[in-house]
Amino acid sequence: MLETFDLSIKIPKDEYASIADPLSIGTGELQREVRKRGKSVIIVFEGWRGSGISQVINKLLHAFDPRGVRVYAIDEPDDIERDHSLMWRFWTKVPPYGQIAIFDRSWYTSMLVERVERLHEDEIPSHWISDIIGFEEQITGDGNLIIKFFLHISKQEQKKRLSDLEDDPFTYQARYLRRKEGIYQYNQFLPAIEKMLMKTDLPASPWIIVEAEQLKYAHVKILRTINSMIEGWLANFDEDSSDNSQFFAVQGVMKNIGETSILDTVDLSKSYTKDEYKPLLEQYQEDLKRIQFITYRQGIPVVIVFEGWDAAGKGGCIIRLTNPLNPRGYVVEPIGPPNDYEKLHHYLWRFYPKFPRKGHITIFDRSWYGRVLVERVEKFCREDEWQRAYHEINAMEEQLARNGVVIVKFWLHIDQDEQLKRFTERENSEYKKYKITDEDWRNRKRWDEYELAVNAMIRRTSTPEAPWTIIPANNKYYARIMTIKTVMEAIEKKIGENGLL
Repeated sequence: MLETFDLSIKIPKDEYASIADPLSIGTGELQREVRKRGKSVIIVFEGWRGSGISQVINKLLHAFDPRGVRVYAIDEPDDIERDHSLMWRFWTKVPPYGQIAIFDRSWYTSMLVERVERLHEDEIPSHWISDIIGFEEQITGDGNLIIKFFLHISKQEQKKRLSDLEDDPFTYQARYLRRKEGIYQYNQFLPAIEKMLMKTDLPASPWIIVEAEQLKYAHVKILRTINSMIEGWLANFDEDSSDNSQFFAVQGVMKNIGETSILDTVDLSKSYTKDEYKPLLEQYQEDLKRIQFITYRQGIPVVIVFEGWDAAGKGGCIIRLTNPLNPRGYVVEPIGPPNDYEKLHHYLWRFYPKFPRKGHITIFDRSWYGRVLVERVEKFCREDEWQRAYHEINAMEEQLARNGVVIVKFWLHIDQDEQLKRFTERENSEYKKYKITDEDWRNRKRWDEYELAVNAMIRRTSTPEAPWTIIPANNKYYARIMTIKTVMEAIEKKIGENGLL
């Protein structure tokens, strides 16, 4: 594949400025259009070591307004990043809408370093490829643009450039890396790189191979490509409408089929008396304390999601769940509407920084499922956006599970009569009044719409890696015991799978 590129291409020195300068001006103008359209652009630079990535990025930056662009130089992951999945640290760097991010190396380097340098393999695991494809599809599916460059030089040119770098007193890192046995073995990397390029050459984020033996030519090709791709993207960009006729036709057929209600099958009569509840709670909390210690010692991350009807008792369950836990090892994340800055990103972006490190527990009081619940029902997003979210959420949770995360998801279910009773009690209680709002009463009027959304959510996002547990919650004692029991069983199952019991 790479051998087919003509690396002898050059631009005459006396013609370079007359070609590059107008292109740079055009790039700056397009940056301003990107800001107006309110979507982001990610520019990825990969390539052989010594191919000139830092030089071409430096030249490219001269074309941009620095207030709207940020460069991320990707190095070895730190301790926190190692405690998460491959893509976690890149999700946290996704630019806000209207901004441009340039990656000096990226998720591709992370993958190659792990497989080729450390394990001396040229085969990249399919699940890593799937994670990368899923990440890029979610970014581009949200209307953003990804431009990927691979800077290509010959083996002889690489050897010459790295030799020159060793004589430069400011490139101590290159001298250090040079000493690592086999790190610059061109032939060792070639098969893995070619497989990577072929498997991740996506319609919405294709690879652009840049002949980089002459950096002037490389700079011009990069400018031309960026300008052309942004112009094409902007020409097809219309935030108010899209051709989803086929999509909506399919959805119309699905709606007409009709589905049985999962929630209707839940037995809400299940209960514990107070006398039954107290000894069970004490025993389960004591067991949970022990399990948290094992979880921490074995480095098992845990994500617990609480969703449910208003007044279903999420807060009470979370309190009983956390009472026995060491506060150094868990955090509760209450999730409300996204703030203005969070709205400038993909809707999943704000959750990645909240995912736990190894051995830690994160409890979400509401979650990313707001996309297919509140945002769907209240029309805070388009139908094609919340329909796409089912797949995006499943892909994210699959990635978390593959990284060893235990995922427990609860829907706390009560009936309308029980909800009315609890709403009324809150209104009549001095110390519970703060729990009831006008919005709660308004949401109650749309019970049927929310029930339809909940049924679809459970049906389409209950997976082997992250199943939903519907908790009958008309009886608070029963709901609290069942949530603790379910969490313990999920963690114990993981401990058993790891051979730690």
